[in-house]
Amino acid sequence: MEESPLVEARGLRKVYPGGVVAVDGVDLEAWEGVTVLMGPNGSGKTTTLSMIAGSLKPTKGYVKVCGYDVWSGDWSKPRECMGFAPQNMPFREKLSVLENLVWYGLIRGLSIGEARREAKKLLEAVGLPDKGKAKVAELSGGMRRRLTIAAALMGDPRVLILDEPTSGLDPRGRSEFWRLVRDLSRDRAVIASTHIPEEAEEVGDRVYIFYKGRIAAWGSPEELIKRYAPKARIVIQGRGLSNPPNVRGATLVRSGDDTAIYSTMDPGEVLPRIVEALVKVGAFIERVEVRKPGLAEVYMTVTGSGAPSEG
Repeated sequence: MEESPLVEARGLRKVYPGGVVAVDGVDLEAWEGVTVLMGPNGSGKTTTLSMIAGSLKPTKGYVKVCGYDVWSGDWSKPRECMGFAPQNMPFREKLSVLENLVWYGLIRGLSIGEARREAKKLLEAVGLPDKGKAKVAELSGGMRRRLTIAAALMGDPRVLILDEPTSGLDPRGRSEFWRLVRDLSRDRAVIASTHIPEEAEEVGDRVYIFYKGRIAAWGSPEELIKRYAPKARIVIQGRGLSNPPNVRGATLVRSGDDTAIYSTMDPGEVLPRIVEALVKVGAFIERVEVRKPGLAEVYMTVTGSGAPSEG
């Protein structure tokens, strides 16, 4: 591992005209691997990524990428070190996929020959080897996302920044996309944002949970779950569940006429006791589900709100 992080942000604050505070005191680091910014829309993720990428100036605080200050001194040094893929990457729709990548390569300072060679290699790497001659307008949503990564990777940056990269993709497309990101993170730092807890848990080496412009918690997914949501949930569905009994080893989280939810550290031991207790009070059980704790539960615990995908 590097002696220092590839990305270091300290005290980032962004205040928009009218006094709207979008980000307030954000500190984060990114090393080789995948760092995920998780939170609902409007929580400050995009603003933070834009300040790191150099496209939005902070009101306060600083950002260093590859040891270079993004907002003071020679801007070209951190620029050479990172690639930024915003939610809507500007492509020339009537040009071919290869022509678009070459164009991005020229912007990055490559010669036309270097840009063509690198573009062809990147199309292979992102799974689009046969799409070089296709027009961008002809690509599916998933292919366009892959092209976005290829464009951001022109010039072989050490840092790759992805803002909500799976927005609009179906579950299969999201899974395939994140597999690609994991492969690309082996020798670089990837910083990506998402509002989907399952994505953050699956791909993140380190996760920062954003809420109302601040970081509510951070750590590896395993650390966050162990610290904030170690208990499994047992969800009982049926009838007559409005007044479920207390059960040793479990905590009643929520109840209604058709649903009762308990939390416990040991679902295997406690589940039979819950079922027995409910049957004794006349409840009719139709379905039982044991839910493993995850980052959705962590988010609700640290923010006191609903899951981020609901925001």
